[in-house]
Amino acid sequence: MVTSSQLQIIQSPITSLLSTVATAVAVKLDDTNYLTWNFQMQILLESHGILGFVDGSKQCPSQFHADSDLEGVESNEYQVWKMHDRALMQLLIATLSSIAISYVIGCVSANDMRIQLKD
Repeated sequence: MVTSSQLQIIQSPITSLLSTVATAVAVKLDDTNYLTWNFQMQILLESHGILGFVDGSKQCPSQFHADSDLEGVESNEYQVWKMHDRALMQLLIATLSSIAISYVIGCVSANDMRIQLKD
């Protein structure tokens, strides 16, 4: 049975982009082309309504339920956000050269990856 959390990730625009990102992004990021790569990624992500995960405007919800009966249990909102963010991290990695991938090892979110790559 598919849970509501799983259904939300299946219906996400991110999942449809994962299979087409190689053709949608002509330039993979390396040490010399950040402006070009960033421009094409911003347009791609904005056009699918998912830029907020990368630019930080779509904040991560509280990880755990506030209800004392569910203390220590992850909230559904957090689980859905995390699945979307991880899928977006996978999408971003598909647009990076091997050298650029080495810069994002250890990043914990798509926004964290953006900050690391920008620096």
